[in-house]
Amino acid sequence: MRLGCHIQISGGLRKAVERAVERGCETMQVFVSNPRGWKQSSILPADIDAFRDGCREAGIEPVFVHTIYLINLAAPEGEVRERSIDALVMNMEAAARLGSSAVVTHLGSHGGDGEEVGVSRVVEAVGEALRRGPGGIPLLLETTAGSGNSVGHLFAQLGEIIRAFPGEERLGVCLDTCHVFAAGYEVRTRKGLEETLRELDREVGLERLRLVHANDSKGDLGSRVDRHEHIGEGRIGMEAFSIMARHPVLRELPWILETPEMTVERDRENLRRLREAARKRTR
Repeated sequence: MRLGCHIQISGGLRKAVERAVERGCETMQVFVSNPRGWKQSSILPADIDAFRDGCREAGIEPVFVHTIYLINLAAPEGEVRERSIDALVMNMEAAARLGSSAVVTHLGSHGGDGEEVGVSRVVEAVGEALRRGPGGIPLLLETTAGSGNSVGHLFAQLGEIIRAFPGEERLGVCLDTCHVFAAGYEVRTRKGLEETLRELDREVGLERLRLVHANDSKGDLGSRVDRHEHIGEGRIGMEAFSIMARHPVLRELPWILETPEMTVERDRENLRRLREAARKRTR
């Protein structure tokens, strides 16, 4: 089990490695451009070399690239859809240059056109991105909370998307603890977690689970409220994180924090809590 944080890249990729080391990260996740804009930042070869060298020297791996928030792979034909696919491909290309292990992406919203239509659009968009993107970069579909008309809050939806590409080993899943809880999947008890993972295995396959986004939740179980909270301070709670961190499947995966207030102090404390949770015996 390797623990880390989502790290801001303001000041450049070199600075991101310094921030990760300062927090005590063993793994990390970054954006490669402004997550709230379509403009793609060019990455200088010197910055790429410094980032890769810094991660190697600090023993930080794996490294994940998260796509921008604006991406909507479930959008209908038009500018948003075209830009979304272009942005996804760009992130895959950047990840390859940075030596990243995978790209993590949200799937987007069907805009009221229905879940079946949304899933179909995602399949087409993912297919195009896989054809255009570099061959060696995995693409992880992130679970969502189910707010609005978002696609990906049900394991069955993720399974349908992945099954559309038989034999495509690049496709995987990122399980966000806040999102699955808000979507209605119980993770606070051993029984609940086992049932949740059984369903994930049935619909997707546990071999496709590659990453955990570790976040507590401000919203209740099944609330579909996508609001992250610090570890142990939300509706999921410390006991649940102990159960999850000690589970034989989840403890073998990298865990990335995406908690609020990404300050050094808060990130260090959240990492400390997760490490303690991984050691703690639960009832």
